[in-house]
Amino acid sequence: MTVKERTLLFNVLIGIFNVALGLLICGFLVIASAFFLAGMSEDARQSVPVGVILPFLLIAGLFASIAISRSAIIFVLDHFNLRDKLDIKMTSRYPSKKKIGG
Repeated sequence: MTVKERTLLFNVLIGIFNVALGLLICGFLVIASAFFLAGMSEDARQSVPVGVILPFLLIAGLFASIAISRSAIIFVLDHFNLRDKLDIKMTSRYPSKKKIGG
């Protein structure tokens, strides 16, 4: 395989991973908030409308999935030594976390 083909395959796998991770984290946050709201009193549940909380939960899930995805991609690139096998433009977006000199 050429570098371009490997990079394309890696990017497709990253896209699938990002979608799955985002859905998993956002789903977890929505279900956790439903359990949290179910344990509250009736007055407290009515004072906190779900329509107000839901966008904030989804934005928090988006930021969490971006942070986790970036860390996972850096780990995979370093652990499996993929930096020299993929396009330099793609790998330069993910700085290496290997210690220099030791």
